[in-house]
Amino acid sequence: MPTISYVDLLSPQVTTRSLPAVLTIAGSDSSGGAGIEADIKTINAHEVYGLTCIAALTAQNTSGVEAVEKTPIEHLRKILKKNFDDYIEGYDGDHPLKVVKTGMLTEEAASVLSENIDYLNKNGIKIVMDPVMVSTSGVTLTNNKAVQLCFDKIFPSTFLCTPNFVEALSLYEAKQGKAPEVSKIADVEKLTVELQKILKCNNILLKGGHIPWTRNGELAGEKESGDLVIADVLYEKDADKITIFRSPYIVSSNTHGTGCTLASSIASNIAKGLSLQRAIPLSINYVHTGMLTLASKLGHGHGPVDHTNAGNISFQSVIKGSSTIGRDLKEKHGDILAFFTNHPLIKENWRRYVEHPFVELVATNKLPFEKFLFYLKQDFYYLINYAQIHGLAASVAPSYKQIHAQAEVIDSIMKELERHKIKLLKKYNVDFDRAELDSELQPAKPCLAYCDYLLRMGKTQDFLGIKVALAPCLHGYADAGIFGKALRKKHDGSLGVLSSEDESNTYASWLDDYTSDWYNEANELGKKVLDDIVTSIDLSEQRLEELVTIFNDVTKLEIAFWDEITESLK
Repeated sequence: MPTISYVDLLSPQVTTRSLPAVLTIAGSDSSGGAGIEADIKTINAHEVYGLTCIAALTAQNTSGVEAVEKTPIEHLRKILKKNFDDYIEGYDGDHPLKVVKTGMLTEEAASVLSENIDYLNKNGIKIVMDPVMVSTSGVTLTNNKAVQLCFDKIFPSTFLCTPNFVEALSLYEAKQGKAPEVSKIADVEKLTVELQKILKCNNILLKGGHIPWTRNGELAGEKESGDLVIADVLYEKDADKITIFRSPYIVSSNTHGTGCTLASSIASNIAKGLSLQRAIPLSINYVHTGMLTLASKLGHGHGPVDHTNAGNISFQSVIKGSSTIGRDLKEKHGDILAFFTNHPLIKENWRRYVEHPFVELVATNKLPFEKFLFYLKQDFYYLINYAQIHGLAASVAPSYKQIHAQAEVIDSIMKELERHKIKLLKKYNVDFDRAELDSELQPAKPCLAYCDYLLRMGKTQDFLGIKVALAPCLHGYADAGIFGKALRKKHDGSLGVLSSEDESNTYASWLDDYTSDWYNEANELGKKVLDDIVTSIDLSEQRLEELVTIFNDVTKLEIAFWDEITESLK
């Protein structure tokens, strides 16, 4: 008789979230580097849900395509109907499916997609079309009938078309007879605008990943090296605007599926609500990072990129900025914190946070004491996470002084936690070392959501981004303390819903902490650190917009943290 043992697993602690979805219609790549496989890997890496409609099965590897077996048209119709029924129909609010991304389209796949164009338009689903015609190894993947269907029906309804240079010339020739000569980036700009008019798509991104240019916009010679760039050219029809995304030219043989990966990354970012001006540079950076992270080659031909470099998908901008932006902000607003708290997106949320009913109830003794104890228990869990994120900030701090400063902050938090822990155990018999015996010592949903967000920022942001994510807690409690202390001074001193003077003194002490000299000193130091960082780096307008979003997100998480307590009183 074998020995039997039982292993009991803990119940998972999870927070719920909404996942936007992207449906990819493309061919399957048996080697996993391009097509459907690359699409799904990329979509998942971007924390978006991926659906598939496989247009064809290929027998291929990194060296080439040997055979293509097309999916029958009736089966394609059934696939799309099943996906649409499940991810578009029957939702009270927004449906999950946000984007349909296409890759290699057979005649059958192009025909079925054409049949559904009006339906997709009616349901507000954007199409990102990567007109895959030729594989990296040179095999033609799309027939003329499929291309004609694209011209007649699909291109005019496409939100973004992403041809590479070879595909752009082929599409141009298909309608104009002869492709233009290209020797300067200015020629590519002209080609991009003219091709948009031919395709009638809403926006077009001409991918230039395989063509090196000099910084002066001249086509680089075969033997030319040095400071070369590639240029991805975006033309937005409605804005009548051309944007050239320039990035360093990468010498790499890991190019299999780069076009599919870039288009899927852009589609994922669009599904998450990003504009093209934000989605495209982040996606270019994702692909370039994936080309460089593999330590050893995969396959004997053009190797795939590292689609799993999810840790390198940052929320921060990859666009170079100007050192004057931060200095101008400080000069205009007095300090960077004032810029954030008075920003139109944040201002009202900041007021709701620092003048929260929770603070008012504490100041006037109208918060039941058991609710305050629940808050303290949740706050203990949060502060541990808060200290961890300061540790992550230390790991990316740009100077040894800032590393030391982060260490001091962590030390201060841990000392405060220990005092907090001893005080609650002695006074209220709250034992944090036996948290499993008290359900209120387990983090509630708002606490988990807040901690998860900070952890995400800690893993994906640079030093500035992490400090901005941590700022609303430090500075908001200072403002809330002032608000609460002012209300406390006007209070008539009655116990309200409290049962003892001791409980009232606890509330007064809590407000005193956040208006004390030591907390005010920490508040002012935090402002100075933020000022020093922002005014010492090159900051782009896009990066500033991202920081505003982070600050606003955390402010709303702070509101939700206190809402958990006050809404339970209703």
